Amino acid sequence: MEGPTDVPPAELGRERNVLVLDLSKSMLAPLPDPDSPRGERPKIEVARTAVFRILQDAAHSGARFGLVTFTESVRAPVPLAEIHPEQLPYIENLISMLAPSGRSAIWDALAAGADLLRIGSRGVHGTLVLVTDGWDNASTRFAVAAPGADAPPNGRPDLVEYMLPAQSALSLRVIGIGSGMERDKGVDGARMQEFLGRLTHRAQALGLPAAFSYQEVTTGSALFAQMVHAFLDVEYEEARPIEDLHPEELARHAASAARALKEPQQHATVSRLATVGPNAEEAYTEAPEFEVGVVASPSGSGPAPANLSERYGPLGEIVDAYLAGQFDRALELVRRSGGVLPPVTRLYWEARVQFARRAIVEAARSLIQAWVEVEQIPEPARARVVRRLALLQARMQNDKETETLVRFIDETEHRLGGADAAVRHRVLDLFARLMELRGTYQLTQLAGEADLQDAAIQHEAAVEAVFGRLQDARLELAAAGPVAEGALDFIEVCLAEMR
Repeated sequence: MEGPTDVPPAELGRERNVLVLDLSKSMLAPLPDPDSPRGERPKIEVARTAVFRILQDAAHSGARFGLVTFTESVRAPVPLAEIHPEQLPYIENLISMLAPSGRSAIWDALAAGADLLRIGSRGVHGTLVLVTDGWDNASTRFAVAAPGADAPPNGRPDLVEYMLPAQSALSLRVIGIGSGMERDKGVDGARMQEFLGRLTHRAQALGLPAAFSYQEVTTGSALFAQMVHAFLDVEYEEARPIEDLHPEELARHAASAARALKEPQQHATVSRLATVGPNAEEAYTEAPEFEVGVVASPSGSGPAPANLSERYGPLGEIVDAYLAGQFDRALELVRRSGGVLPPVTRLYWEARVQFARRAIVEAARSLIQAWVEVEQIPEPARARVVRRLALLQARMQNDKETETLVRFIDETEHRLGGADAAVRHRVLDLFARLMELRGTYQLTQLAGEADLQDAAIQHEAAVEAVFGRLQDARLELAAAGPVAEGALDFIEVCLAEMR
């Protein structure tokens, strides 16, 4: 199932994810789930809920997503493709009908997942996530060598070599359900680690950028959290997309945001953004991933997004109540979610709901605690979460300048999620350099009379350097679309205000 040999370079930079899901009969068994009224939920029910949530993210981010399922046979009900919102009802209906049965052809399923990510002669590029509660007992095409053996049994092709040809860039994350210490009760963690070790050894031998991990889960909540760990947010009602802003409105927004860069005493929150490193690539980590998904608020013009609780679990219930204006219920749900949601997510939503209830002191207390917890998130994944906290703080303090700045950066990154990686990197790099101008501008405000001229020269040189990069970006990104164009216009006005 190889793709074309001649592949546009942009395709290699796109996010490409394939979920390999176990549908063997054992997936009908229950998992303990303290948050369920029954105290347990079938494994397949939890997995479906997580897949719905993953699809929702893919439809909004522009990432390419594929789904492989396996029993004794292997199928790809969702081939690797860009998911569009109008396709979701059909795909979700298809997934809801997936019924567990039979045994587990894990190795053949991983090979099929690698085929979806294969880009001709350039190897396998993307991320595989395997969710299983057992061990391979039904594969007929591929095999893995036993510990100490040089080759797989029965003369079958070696899965490790097949998944990792030269020039590949593959990540594999295995989520094992249950403990393999009891027969037929879960994944054999030691044998799975041996398999991942073989992959790691081959990647090192070929000099490939690859990352492999194994995570065992024993409850329904942990399974959902590991499949998708969400920091879901809801946009404020009066927000308007970048491409909908008239040029004069865009200029006013940029001039307002520039004041947040120039006045540190009145806009102290901005200093938090400058320390985050918005250029950092999303690094692989075995810690739960924090994603910022934005769900459009109805603004009184239509119904709230459907099936939030099914897609997002306990967090979806909170958002559902919040959008319905049921703030007391939302707060109760937040407080009951302590064992499920990451601390920063729970505290953010507690502050957001309290602010909506006009309980300002309680909201501020929760937000302060969220700022403490955000320091525990791995730095490459921290930037977007910090911006969401900063935006809420700006709203609470009625700081319109900081709110405008944070909202624009945040929305730009979100709307460029499906763009070419080079475009996204270039625009976010310019935002980072714009933030750095805050320091040289302050020199012109703090310098004594004797040093004022030198400080002004230093600041002007810094502005001109960013302006030069901006002009280069305009030439390179001329066809990148209205979001990138609007971001560059915004940055140019900010630079003019910073002179």
